[in-house]
Amino acid sequence: MKYIEKTLNDTITVTGLVNLHFFEFSKDFYTEDEQHPFYELVYVATGKINIRSARYTGTLEKNELIIHYPNESHSLSCDNESVPTVIIIGFKCAGLDLTYLSEKPVPLSDGEIKNLAEIVKEGRNVFVPPYDVPTYNMKKKQHPVIGSEQLLKILLEYFLLNVVRRTTVKEERARETTKDAITINQIISYVSENYAEKATLDQLAFIFGTNRSTICKEFRAATGLSINAFVKNIKLNKAREMLKDGNRSVTAIAELLGFESIHYFTRFFKKETGLSPLQYRKSRSPL
Repeated sequence: MKYIEKTLNDTITVTGLVNLHFFEFSKDFYTEDEQHPFYELVYVATGKINIRSARYTGTLEKNELIIHYPNESHSLSCDNESVPTVIIIGFKCAGLDLTYLSEKPVPLSDGEIKNLAEIVKEGRNVFVPPYDVPTYNMKKKQHPVIGSEQLLKILLEYFLLNVVRRTTVKEERARETTKDAITINQIISYVSENYAEKATLDQLAFIFGTNRSTICKEFRAATGLSINAFVKNIKLNKAREMLKDGNRSVTAIAELLGFESIHYFTRFFKKETGLSPLQYRKSRSPL
C-alpha cells in the first residue's frame, strides 16, 4: 500500500518581528501619531490607556487587545488615574488579514493571556534588554537559547490563530438565538460535511461539549431524524448523484461514501432502492 502525503496549509505565517516591549507607562505618558508598514499588537496587562486610530478611538481596558494594521495612523495616551502596563509587539505576517482586529478592543481569555505571557518570556530568550525602552532596532542575542527564534514565531502564530478562531466563532454564534440552537446547528453542519466518517455519539458529545442524550434529543427535534437515518439519507442521495453522473466506478463511490467495501455499499444501496448500484446506473443512463 502506498501512503499519500498531504500538504498542510498555513493560515497565518509570521514573517518578521520588529519589536517586543513590556512597558510600564507613567500617568501622563502619550505618543504622537505614527504609522509603519507592519502590524502592531497592543495589550493592556494592568490599568487602561486611551487609543486613537483610523478605525477605533476610545479606551483599552485591562486584559484587552487591539491590533493596528500596517500603515494605520495611531497613538496612545494615559490618564492620571493609574499606571498602566502594556505589551506592544510589532510584527509582519502573511496569510489571513488581521485588520478587523483593529476595529474594537478584544478581551482575551485566560488561556490567551497565558499564551501572550509565553511570547513575552520567549522573546527574552531572543532579544537583549532593555525591554521597556522604545527602540527602532531591538538587538538579538548573539547566542540565543536553541530554537528560541522559531519557538517565538510559532507561539505568536499560535496566539493569533486562537484569537482569530475565537472571535470569528463568537461573531457567528451571535447570529444564533440560543446556545442549544448553536450547538445542534453545528452538529448538523458537522455531520452533513463529514458523513463519510464513522463518528460515534461519544465522539460528537466530546467534540461539541455536550452529552449523548442531548445530541439525540435535539438532533431529532431539529431534523425529524436520528443521526444514523440522517447520514443514511445523505449517503443515499450522494450515491444516486454519483451513479447518475457516471464518472466514478462503483468501488470509488463506495470508498468516497465511507463504506468498508463495495459489498457493504451494494447491500445498503439495494436495500434502500431495490436495485444494485450497477442496475441503478444502467436504468438512469440515456438510451
